[in-house]
Amino acid sequence: MFAISGVSGNTGSIVAQSLLDQGQAVRVIVRSEEKGEAWKARGADVAIAEIEDIDAMTKALVGADGAYFLLPPDLANEAFLDESIKRADAIVAAAKAARLPHAVMLSSVGAQYADKVGPIATIAHLERSLVEASIPLTAVRPGYFLENIQDVMPAVLHEGIYPSMILPLDFKIDMVATKDIGMTVAEALVNPPSVAHRVIELRGARQYSANDIAAELSKVLARNVTPIAVPQEAWVDTLKQNGLSQQSAESIAEMHENINNGRIQFLDQDARKGSVDLGDFVAKLVA
Repeated sequence: MFAISGVSGNTGSIVAQSLLDQGQAVRVIVRSEEKGEAWKARGADVAIAEIEDIDAMTKALVGADGAYFLLPPDLANEAFLDESIKRADAIVAAAKAARLPHAVMLSSVGAQYADKVGPIATIAHLERSLVEASIPLTAVRPGYFLENIQDVMPAVLHEGIYPSMILPLDFKIDMVATKDIGMTVAEALVNPPSVAHRVIELRGARQYSANDIAAELSKVLARNVTPIAVPQEAWVDTLKQNGLSQQSAESIAEMHENINNGRIQFLDQDARKGSVDLGDFVAKLVA
């Protein structure tokens, strides 16, 4: 049986459904009975637990052959980083108490660093802590999410612009769809590693720049979408205007700075590649 958290979001739902489709026994970890009803109807067991509730999480993990974890970001929280670390520590405590034989976690490209990577530092903390707790771990480290395009769609649709903090506008990076991430996690759960700490880096089907994204949006929408560089000095204020706290805005800004300067990068040049390309993703996004 596999215990899956985050099923109300993109990657967790893909993991759980993929395992159910394979005939695997699945226990979804949700915060309320209401959130678990649809999964129960699909044949999953349902455990009710908040991540911070170590006792409830332990109970949800007992008997599992493996479990999937992620750190859901609370970007409006003024204590964003500290709260993320607390959730990470609770996950580790529960996994250790349940004697979990294998954990798979949503890590990130750049998680080899503990600083100057923005919110990735909290993910890196979870990854290190699971290893230090002697819990066999697979860390799936994807690139930048294609789903981040969704965040600027109001500007695309209403103003005809694609604002970008990935700079310069012709700078290409790996962008990965959460569908590819979820399928990679499901595969990792079914095929546990023979080593204590397995890292699976996941690149996109191709690399894309802001110019590429704007061009694809223009094509699919049949209207001109202009890529716009958001100057670095405006990043924090722009993010705060979109509902982020001061701390999370500064953290996200730090992450983008270190994507642009090359610090956040893949270690394995032959890393696995996703299958969802920009064209397919945008076509479904605007459908």
